[in-house]
Amino acid sequence: MFPNAAKNAVDWDSVLRRHILPSLNLCASCNEAELEHSRETHKYERNKSLPEWHGWHAFRRGLATNLHRLGVDDKTIQAILRHSNVAVTQACYIKTLPQSSVEAMAKLDAALSIATQLPPKQTIATPKVVM
Repeated sequence: MFPNAAKNAVDWDSVLRRHILPSLNLCASCNEAELEHSRETHKYERNKSLPEWHGWHAFRRGLATNLHRLGVDDKTIQAILRHSNVAVTQACYIKTLPQSSVEAMAKLDAALSIATQLPPKQTIATPKVVM
């Protein structure tokens, strides 16, 4: 599904080691990745305001939840996650959140943007769930 430069399947553990973990394990003082950190000026201390990696399953749950929040239909999310049954996607992967949780995560996103010195993301209106 995602070919690498040699047209082979991507090694997801390599993606984790090369891209994801270095982005999450930044120094609180100098914002350098742990592996690139120079110990001459100060000791490495992980920036605790950044989220921790909880594995590929948590990543997939977060992906399903965020796609659902953006209005993607459950059948499409099922296809993206390659589940054989949409009920598995709905029951185990898509987590609906109350508005207070969404607002709290927006505050966290703003704090992370400041911590990493990136411009804040534009917020996307959360679709209202009608029951």
